[in-house]
Amino acid sequence: MIKKICSCRGQISLEFSILMFAGITAAAVLGYYMLKSAINIKNTNIDAINKTSDATMNVLKTVN
Repeated sequence: MIKKICSCRGQISLEFSILMFAGITAAAVLGYYMLKSAINIKNTNIDAINKTSDATMNVLKTVN
């Protein structure tokens, strides 16, 4: 197994290089979508907080 990965000259085999490239690419794509999802969730939560705050302020204005 090790002989297939590294040759006598210390070169990494093409299969191992492709496998590593695929793993790094998949991790980068997954990270991008996780960050995009987190930003969408943050914006949704901020909108919910703002709506709750506005509703509370409207109710408090009528109490006076």
